Amino acid sequence: MVKSAPDVVKADGTNLGMMPARAMKYCEPLVTASRQGYYVYPPVDFYLMWTGSEVLYKLGADGEWTLLDRLYLTDFVEDYQKLCPEGLEDYYPPFLDVFPEGDIVQIGTGYSLIGDEGQCHWVRGPINLPSNSGFDCFEAMIDSSWFCSPLFINVKLRKQDVPISFPRHRPLLQVVQLPNTILPKTPIVQPEITDMDATSEEFWQAWARSYDKRNGGRSGSYASEQRRINAQYADAD
Repeated sequence: MVKSAPDVVKADGTNLGMMPARAMKYCEPLVTASRQGYYVYPPVDFYLMWTGSEVLYKLGADGEWTLLDRLYLTDFVEDYQKLCPEGLEDYYPPFLDVFPEGDIVQIGTGYSLIGDEGQCHWVRGPINLPSNSGFDCFEAMIDSSWFCSPLFINVKLRKQDVPISFPRHRPLLQVVQLPNTILPKTPIVQPEITDMDATSEEFWQAWARSYDKRNGGRSGSYASEQRRINAQYADAD
């Protein structure tokens, strides 16, 4: 929706080239988690600063610090009002919005989100990328099969009186498509916890197989076996 927003990028499991080579070769669980979904970036370079009582922002390195309440990107608003159907001229979302808690800010990406039937989307911070110590990301799961929403993320500012940078070249969030059958609240099933002296024979057999693969086999034995199984999953679909 915002012309300046960088393209959405498919996560490919390399963590934008920052994943260690040994992890890429041998640690399939890490690679699998990292390649889920898409990276989404901020539409503009900006900074936030939490003073302890209010949030300041500035756009770009040369911008001026300004008290943040709710911020709209002017160019986006103008484009939106030119292109939207009649009657929806005032339905544009903010770029930045401060929550009543004071140190929580909603950040828009310039994209909207709607899924197909049976889909939901998990919106979260980038997976296995180095985090910014200046803020934490809240995670959310959206039933995008029926709900059309601006794509945004809420962050809690952690550092006081320190400028926190949000550059356009660094992913702001990762959005992962999932089946919406995971959304209903289900009864909590307590895990079965067994003392070691009561553990089943099946468990010990599985333990031995996995231990031998992890410690006695060649490096990356899990990765090669899981990639073979993944191919079977794909064929089954």
